[in-house]
Formats: sequence, structure tokens, C-alpha cells
Amino acid sequence: MKFNQIYIIIIAIFLSSCTTSSVLVSIQQPADITIPQEIKNVVVANRSVPTKKNLAGNILEGLVTGEGIGTDKMGSKYCVEGLVSILENSDRYETKNIGDLELKGTGTSSFPPPLKWKKVNKICKTYNADALIVLETFDSDSRILFGKPTRRTVKRNGKKIAEMRHKAILEMKIVSGWRIYDNSKQIIIDENKFTELKEFSAFGSSNKEAESKLPYRGSALKESGDFAGFQYGKRISPIWIQARRVFYSGKEEKLKKASKNVKSNQWDDAINIWKDMANINDKKIASKAAYNMALASEIKGYLDAAIDWAKKSKSVRR
Repeated sequence: MKFNQIYIIIIAIFLSSCTTSSVLVSIQQPADITIPQEIKNVVVANRSVPTKKNLAGNILEGLVTGEGIGTDKMGSKYCVEGLVSILENSDRYETKNIGDLELKGTGTSSFPPPLKWKKVNKICKTYNADALIVLETFDSDSRILFGKPTRRTVKRNGKKIAEMRHKAILEMKIVSGWRIYDNSKQIIIDENKFTELKEFSAFGSSNKEAESKLPYRGSALKESGDFAGFQYGKRISPIWIQARRVFYSGKEEKLKKASKNVKSNQWDDAINIWKDMANINDKKIASKAAYNMALASEIKGYLDAAIDWAKKSKSVRR
């Protein structure tokens, strides 16, 4: 929310921008939901594996759909690994296990009843964790589609030849359900199910040839499961992304100097210049400097300060 708020303000400012430069920077993209700050240490568990009671039905489903026996079990493993990879690279959390904790569940896309708090507490105490993140459900499905053939002209041996190009698409569908158990407050702070679609395509002179060039379902499942876990990781954890940002360089000597500092990755020196310039009497220059301070605050991860500087840039300009 804060991430978007900054740019609603900044876009309004830039409608009347003048001399600017751009730079590629690493910025922290906030999580989609807010997890209480006291939750730092987490355990990740996979509860999508069926109990003995549900195992027969799970095997039957694999045979009927053609997905294969154990496909969802492997897919859920990849899904958990995708989440863990995000959490381990996050400044926000410390994972207390590598996602190898398995708990018995339904083995389908249906949510099982929540875990008993006695069990949650036992797991969290064992790992010295604040919360338990559980993949409660997992289901995968795949199908192959064919696109409409297209005609194209290619050059072979110096001659132009018309040929038909056929397209095959392997569509992977992943349904994952998650819960986060806050052990100290004994509340479930997130319970949601998500559907992710991932497509793999290949081309050939016929549908059969195009299909033969598609990735094996096993490798497609690994990539798709990992992607689904990664998407949930982005929901609950801030992540660092590469983005191009525009800032005022201007004709003023101080702005030029700060611009050189930015391009040599000396952000602190640029910040010292902009902070002083944001308080001068020249409203136009002060607005530019305040805008640049909003950008610098965002890059440093201070989103509240970034919003304040962006608002100041807009108000000073009036």
C-alpha cells in the first residue's frame, strides 16, 4: 500500500518535470499483507501429504487424471522449497528449518481442520519459533493445448520457403492453500488458497513435433511448484527487486554533483546535498530536492519517510 502511495504522489509531480536522469536500483517491495512485527522466527511445514485414510483416493486420482502417482507429493515439496527460498533471502524472517517438516493432511485441494494449538505450540517450542507457516493443501493439474497454425516464410539455401508453424502449450495449474499460526496469540493470521497458472510453449512443423519439444512434466512441475511457493512468499515477505528510477539532476551545480554521486553509488553523499537543498527558499529547487529525497528514502527502505518527502515535494511546489 505504501509502495503505491509514494508513486501516486510522485507521478503527479513528474507531470511538470524538467531535467532528469535515471538509475537502476535495488528497492524493497513490501509484502501484500502485514504480519505482526514480533513474528520473526518461523517454521515451515508441509501438511498436504495425505493420511493413510486418504491415501487410496489420492492414488486413484493420480491414475484417473493421468498425472501419475506421487505427483502432488513432489509438487508440494517444490512449492514449500519456493517459499523457503524467499524467506531465507528476506531480512524480515529467520527460517528455523528448511521446510522438511511433514504433517498429515487431506492430500487434496480441500482445507483440513486447523491444527490443534497444543501441536502448534510443541512444534514452535521445538524449533524456538514464533509462528508456524503451513502448506495445508496442494493440487496440481496439467493439460496440453495446441494453438492455431501460422504460416511463415523462411530462407533456406538462398530460397524463400513458406512453411506452417504449429504451437504446443503445456499448461500447469497449481492450487495451494496456506495458513500461518501465531503461536503466542494462538490465532491464525492468514488463511488463503491460491491458483497459479504457468505455461510452457514449443513450436514445430506439426502438432506432434511441437509437443515433443515441450519440457517433461516433471521439470515443468518443479518450476511451477516453486513458482507457486515464491508467489506466496511475496505475499508475506518484502522482497528486493531491480527497478529503474528517475530523479532530478537539473542545471544547478549541487544537483549535478549529487547526480554524479548517485551514478557512482555514493547515495549518502547525494542525500546530504538534497537534504540541505530541500530547505532553501527557492521553491522549485526545494521541490526537486525533496522529490529526490523521497526516492533515496525508498531505496534505503524507509517507506514512511519516502511518503513524507514526496508529499513535501508536492506541497512546496505549489
